[in-house]
Amino acid sequence: MSVLLQSEVARLPFEQQELEEAAAKLLRSLQRQDCELSILLVDDAKITKLNDQYRGKKKPTNVLSFPMFDDDDTFPGPPMLGDIVISIDTAAREADSQSIPLIDYLGILLVHGLVHLLGFDHEQGKKEAGRMAAKEKELLHELHGFQKLLPLSK
Repeated sequence: MSVLLQSEVARLPFEQQELEEAAAKLLRSLQRQDCELSILLVDDAKITKLNDQYRGKKKPTNVLSFPMFDDDDTFPGPPMLGDIVISIDTAAREADSQSIPLIDYLGILLVHGLVHLLGFDHEQGKKEAGRMAAKEKELLHELHGFQKLLPLSK
């Protein structure tokens, strides 16, 4: 299992290792230890460009997910689950507005992005949104310190 976390943000108000450990714990709980997960922390300018390029929305968002489904026979390393991109700027504003510590809110965003990588999509109707919210809640309970927090999907 491999979690690759990279930050394009110069100063982070938390230790990156906390987020890496949360991601590794989630992969273990999903029995996806054989997978590789990439997490990129960016600012609003970068996520706005990505959101526009991939979703046609010219505004910042808190998290984007990019699933990858590599065939084990053709990929020499561990299978790549996908990429999660999180805007620290947006996350900090949203965490502050909800009086949630930033690192806890990043855990929520990580879970949300990861559940998207697993194929769930809350934008596909109420039934799918309910399934996604249930999976998010289950995974949030796996993370110490995140049990009191609610999933993003409604």
